[in-house]
Amino acid sequence: MADEKLPPHDIEAEEAVIGSLLIDPDAILKIAASLKPEDFFSETNRVIYQACLSLYQRNEVINQITVAHELMR
Repeated sequence: MADEKLPPHDIEAEEAVIGSLLIDPDAILKIAASLKPEDFFSETNRVIYQACLSLYQRNEVINQITVAHELMR
């Protein structure tokens, strides 16, 4: 069986980005244009980031509560 190669990734860095978005209301302004959901290796982090982007695009506040509600949609 051949060894499958994984693309470079850093889950802790992804989690740090998500954490920054939840505590800094202006963080999304700095990254939305350059960081895409598909840049995340973790599917969970990708979905959470997409929820943050959706809130941002609707000019809604990004915090733990609004992201949780967005994820339940």
